[in-house]
Amino acid sequence: MVSIESLRDQFDELGVDPSPEVVNKCIEICTRYDIEDAVEFVETWMAYSVSKLGGAEPTVDNLRDMESHEFANRGRKTAGPATNRVKQREDFGSPRSPPEDGSEAGLVIYSNANLDSVESDVLGSYGCVTPKAQKPVSRLHGSTPDRSKVLFSPASYSPITSKRSQDQDGPNNSGNVVYTFGNGQLLKQVNWSTTDVDRRNPLSIKVPSTFVDDHLEEGAAEAGLGDFMNDECKYMFDSSYERILILGDRIYEGGKRICRRLASLRQEERADLPEKLDKTECDELTAHKNEQDEILEKVGIRHVDHPCTEPVNIMGRIVVHPEKKQDRVAIVDFDELTLRQMKLDFSKMKTWSVFPGETVVMEGVNPRGNVFEVHNIYYEIDLELPKAPMKLGNEVNMVIASGPYTDKDDLLYEKLSDLLTYCKNNCPDVLILTGPFGDISNPLFGTIAETYEEYFEKIIINIMSSVSPNTEVLIVSHHDDLMSMFVFPSFPYTISTSFPNLRFLPDPCIISINGLEIGITTADIIKDLSEAEVSGDPKGDKIKRAFNYMFHHKTFYPLNPPPENLPLDMDLLSTFGKLSRVPNMMICPGDLKCYIRDVHRCVCINPGRLSDQTSGEGTFARVVIKQPESEAALPFNYVVCQVVKS
Repeated sequence: MVSIESLRDQFDELGVDPSPEVVNKCIEICTRYDIEDAVEFVETWMAYSVSKLGGAEPTVDNLRDMESHEFANRGRKTAGPATNRVKQREDFGSPRSPPEDGSEAGLVIYSNANLDSVESDVLGSYGCVTPKAQKPVSRLHGSTPDRSKVLFSPASYSPITSKRSQDQDGPNNSGNVVYTFGNGQLLKQVNWSTTDVDRRNPLSIKVPSTFVDDHLEEGAAEAGLGDFMNDECKYMFDSSYERILILGDRIYEGGKRICRRLASLRQEERADLPEKLDKTECDELTAHKNEQDEILEKVGIRHVDHPCTEPVNIMGRIVVHPEKKQDRVAIVDFDELTLRQMKLDFSKMKTWSVFPGETVVMEGVNPRGNVFEVHNIYYEIDLELPKAPMKLGNEVNMVIASGPYTDKDDLLYEKLSDLLTYCKNNCPDVLILTGPFGDISNPLFGTIAETYEEYFEKIIINIMSSVSPNTEVLIVSHHDDLMSMFVFPSFPYTISTSFPNLRFLPDPCIISINGLEIGITTADIIKDLSEAEVSGDPKGDKIKRAFNYMFHHKTFYPLNPPPENLPLDMDLLSTFGKLSRVPNMMICPGDLKCYIRDVHRCVCINPGRLSDQTSGEGTFARVVIKQPESEAALPFNYVVCQVVKS
């Protein structure tokens, strides 16, 4: 028999002071349904209040509603909902129910991992038996997935139901290939099921320091994967003045590379090109002249506001007015002290494209001194193209997926569970997972009954326990993740548990796997560039142009200013976001439709989102890299990639 004192004690531990009428109603309900544990009753009330009433205080009417929902059919059940919930907590590691002596009390914490049995009990209490539809066979796994256990279910105050039971009769497109890249003959030889681990060579995964700073000496010691960007780095300390200096350096350094290429091309076309132009043509550069400025003199760079009727070359940074006006595009001069600006007129060009923040050299005229009429645009530099990885050894198999990893209306991570089942069955050499794991835009993370740090660590532990120890797992951070500092470039994640085959990587980063260089960024730079670009070539390939911009500007994020949702730190980007050379592969997940492109011998991949928040479907990529025949081999002949529906 539940006593008034025990009930008041349990409510008091929850910070609730019930009125005498409420206590009498509680005693009445406990007596009617043979409830002998005050802890069980108060837990049931709190679970009902949080899930149905928004955490309202107990009143007689609220208790009457709870009675009709929770206890009305208790007498006809062999095991009530509370018993099932206690069993769920014990089975899945959530807090256990308090001892019978009432020495410990707490809220009901659902694990959301066995909801089907609870629903069946409710239907059975009404004498209803609903036959379950046969679950579809997943083409991704080759067998019916086991849903009896959900690895990633969070501790929660209320159950989070899965919508898969509603879609069981629908078609299952899991495993369908939606995009393919690679030589046709090579595709026929590839076996995507790579369960034979005995024949594999150990993988050498490195992040050379030369990728981070191209000023380091040749043969500098290679740093560890997390050494080049860690918690000791300061972030969001760059002032407006420092940003201006960084942008000025970007214009000056990038402009010199463009001029160097132009001078080289002109010397090839005109053998009689003088080594230096007349002094009268270079007077405006005197204030900036040093030993490295000679290359600017060779091209004859003028300031952007220089009036002229004969074609001249100007150098600067593109700025775009946010409103779509006819004269919305302008150029800012390379002289950061004066910040001269001039409007641009592209009417004399058939095809053209520019974006905000782009460093360019333009050829044209400015007869009136108020508008520069563009005849040619130069932004390309001499690129260091990648060489085929001759030290690859045996073929390397990779699986690449990008977050979000769960649907927007639950936190069950069913898509991630399916992917891990695929990896367990096929055992890839490398599994690359990019964030976010906990999207800050998902309000359900505010309802879980544990800190997100604890939940994230549980996710990582379950990932590592689900894949083979022969699979190297690389996890790349994302600025929109709850584990992130909300800054780009983003610091690598950290957990208290370590695994020998797990590495956390910052965003962006470049890694080397047996000599295969892979650049990775989770910032949606391709979409941002495509949307910000102002182009007179609507039929061109925007995706290829965006990657071209990245390689020729030698940075993972050349766009400036960035969108409002990207917390860009210019100082960190200038230090850790460099692309000193073109890698063999670029992984740039984003919201655009999945794609694979070959740009300057670099295989550029967007695997899509594992769980698309709009369509409810998702995709991931699987890649096989064969041993190339020579360093000059094209990626088409040694890389095979498919984008697959999750």
